[in-house]
Amino acid sequence: MKSSGILLHITSLPSNSGVGTLSEVDRFLEFLATSKQKYWQILPITPTDFVNSPYASPSAFAGNTLVIDCDELADIGLISAQTLADSKRARGNDYGYAIYHKEIMLREAYKNFVRNNPPADYLDFINANQYWIQDYALFCAVKKHFQGKSWLEWDDEDIRMRTPAAMAKYSDMLSDEIDYVIFTQYIFDKQWKWFRVKLQQNNVSLIGDIPIYVAYDSADVWAHSELFDLTSDRRPNWVAGVPPDYFSADGQLWGNPLYNWDALKKTGYDWWLKRVAKCAELFDVLRIDHFRAFDSYYAIKYGETTARNGHWRKGIGFDFLDTVQKSVPNLTIIAEDLGDIPQSVLDLRDRCGLAGMKVVQFAYDGNPNNAFLPQNFEKHCVAYLGTHDNDTTQGWWDAMQDWERQRVLSTSGLTSDKDIPHQLITKLAHSNSELVIYSMQDIAQTDTTTRMNIPGTLGCWKYMAKRGDFSNANAKWLLRLTKESGRTK
Repeated sequence: MKSSGILLHITSLPSNSGVGTLSEVDRFLEFLATSKQKYWQILPITPTDFVNSPYASPSAFAGNTLVIDCDELADIGLISAQTLADSKRARGNDYGYAIYHKEIMLREAYKNFVRNNPPADYLDFINANQYWIQDYALFCAVKKHFQGKSWLEWDDEDIRMRTPAAMAKYSDMLSDEIDYVIFTQYIFDKQWKWFRVKLQQNNVSLIGDIPIYVAYDSADVWAHSELFDLTSDRRPNWVAGVPPDYFSADGQLWGNPLYNWDALKKTGYDWWLKRVAKCAELFDVLRIDHFRAFDSYYAIKYGETTARNGHWRKGIGFDFLDTVQKSVPNLTIIAEDLGDIPQSVLDLRDRCGLAGMKVVQFAYDGNPNNAFLPQNFEKHCVAYLGTHDNDTTQGWWDAMQDWERQRVLSTSGLTSDKDIPHQLITKLAHSNSELVIYSMQDIAQTDTTTRMNIPGTLGCWKYMAKRGDFSNANAKWLLRLTKESGRTK
């Protein structure tokens, strides 16, 4: 059955708190329900790094506490009405404002939380998440103790290397901060479960996202160094990236440590299975970013300043993916298979029965057989005009030269350049793809100023939708298209 949905990260919901939070989901859920959209796609929901990227997190398991609904905390008496009011004076996206005020509110909530006689579900949460929560909380507490330094640079070598004496010392010394971190994750978990109930009530499935790699400066690498390709003193041997191509003469040096797949295999891939099981708790569908690394991955020697001198290695392959899929039978997985992809990656994807991705913005090279043209889609795929890494469709169109625009019009069978985002959404909706995902920016027909991310640059992730984007007019237009294209629930 054909269906459709919308890509909009939670931090991009309209808000006066600096970033969107779970307190703002109801209006968008109403928009999804009115327009008969079955899916809501978001970006990784783990904590972000110092440039606010959700793809470089200090944890593969923790939730991003910036999205916590503090209105609810005020309703149950954990924070004061004044503290809440003080946090709602931002104009548009402002991560600095959001981080500052969220810290104030969560510290106040923690202070008022009855820790000496906690509710049963608090202890249940800790017990259910023992495999990561204590390490993550200690990591955050020690990182704060050392003024936010990467664990590579912590001033105490013993805690950097996790000696038993140091672990006991810092666990005792920083116990209050550790408890605070656990409390914030408990609140996130509790609210996310209620969010999932709201989604189910509206018959909306949630598509989540995980990057294949994790950040070096993360609790995961610090706590499970044996599972990564590190030196004896726990510095990276080789790191991840992609080689030079048409778009980048130096390639992309991501810097994530590579996995020690031999060590992972000896554990039955336990860490990975727990990671995916956590995703199954959070989402209905999971998009795995950079899927091709399961087939072959690019290794760059640590210390290189570009990705020019790396080399390809054989990935872990089908047996691992088969183990993962069998461990989470109720979780549908999407393979992000974009870029310069060899046939072996597509073969692996198909052997696993996974849907790949199509992006229409990549379709107009003059080749009528281009696989990204809507008229050429196979059924089993997830199709977009653009993802979070692409410009908005209006921004993409505006940046073209006249001859490029003419090629898009002629190839797509369009006769007018008016409302290009809506015209191309219409083509997307009427394609053969089982699932199509529209970005909120394209529904609202906004320009490049609302782009979410430009890969390899700083200052991104700032897009925030406007409340008017969820207008009745937009909902009715999308509803009509959804009915016409046979994608209603």
